[in-house]
Amino acid sequence: MIKPIRILRIIARLNIGGPAIQAISLTRELSNDLHKTLLVCGNVGPDEGDMIYLAQEQGVKPLLIPELGREISFTEDIRCFFRIREIIKHFRPDIIHTHTAKAGSLGRLAALSLIFINRGRFKDIRLVHTFHGHIFHDYFSKAKTTVFILIEKFLSRFTDRIIVISPLQKQDICNKYGIADPRKVSVIPLGFDLNRFIIDNPGKNIREKYLPHQSKNVLLVGIIGRLTRIKNHHMFLDAVKILKDNGRINHFKFLIIGDGELKQELMRYAVESGIQDVVSFPGWQKDMPDLYGALDVVVITSLNEGTPVTLIESMASGKPVIATDVGGVPDLLGFEGDRISDHFVLAPYGILVPSGNAGMLAKALIFVLEHQDLIQRKSKQAKDFVFKRFTIKRLVSDMKSSYSELMNCS
Repeated sequence: MIKPIRILRIIARLNIGGPAIQAISLTRELSNDLHKTLLVCGNVGPDEGDMIYLAQEQGVKPLLIPELGREISFTEDIRCFFRIREIIKHFRPDIIHTHTAKAGSLGRLAALSLIFINRGRFKDIRLVHTFHGHIFHDYFSKAKTTVFILIEKFLSRFTDRIIVISPLQKQDICNKYGIADPRKVSVIPLGFDLNRFIIDNPGKNIREKYLPHQSKNVLLVGIIGRLTRIKNHHMFLDAVKILKDNGRINHFKFLIIGDGELKQELMRYAVESGIQDVVSFPGWQKDMPDLYGALDVVVITSLNEGTPVTLIESMASGKPVIATDVGGVPDLLGFEGDRISDHFVLAPYGILVPSGNAGMLAKALIFVLEHQDLIQRKSKQAKDFVFKRFTIKRLVSDMKSSYSELMNCS
């Protein structure tokens, strides 16, 4: 009988987003006769949406370490370090696969402490870390960022495989920041069960709620994500203000979907900008396929991104997308495109706008309003693209191959 590969998967928390979805999905798919997976996570923050419901739906029971969460705390992190060590001792994994920055640091340090102290017992553990994005710009001060880069450079020396989710991210990790040797880095794009976005007549109730007098000339525009600085919702609101000042606001309604520490600030900003009548804050939504079905356009204004799950889900739903040209977004929407009046790029699968430029975002929204036949053709191409490239079947196959290769290394 073949001995199953034992995988310890560690993620800081199961907050709404791509890392949590991937960790849950891979745990489910790699729990069988050939693989045994244990998922370890911490608590979500008070202003974050919790995806524990997805784990429950998929029959995944994470092992909770309360000290493992988003915030950095010396005392709590030390406790977490020793908790992870104990889990490693009892679970005896062949592979430790960490996701997100904090889990990646604590998980790998705990493993390395055991490997160095007792090589005979733990020397064969393989360490894997996935960068779903990175925190090397726009998250922290320059001093903190420098420290985090140095930590990652140190940890990468002892990590057997580093996984990134787009080619541009690999360039950042290897070339721009010098985190790791390119020979250690593999590009494995995200993968999802996209079939759940194929539904009949989605979003009818949502549209009736926010567009009570529906008109073909009014677009329902949504931005989905944590209400935090890195997502730059102020750019979104500034674009809405520009549309109002230019007399185009009657053609749009806007939803800011999500929650976070900036919610009250953003609501005040909308009032100060005089756009509160056209902007709503519905909070986190569990039925995402229905939500995407209701929207006419999905926008992302982030300062830094890996591969945004929101864009993939929007494209799978056949919805036009407008996103800032940051991180792995061009890998997703395509590099070759038509520059429209030197303002923004009409890429193969969506529209790219410069980061921080609310005026360009406003122009892109007007372009979508005025060229809906063209935009719908682009959206159909985008839907076909993500259904070919970002499937859960492909993700699991790629990950199995990566694990098998690691286990076969001498």
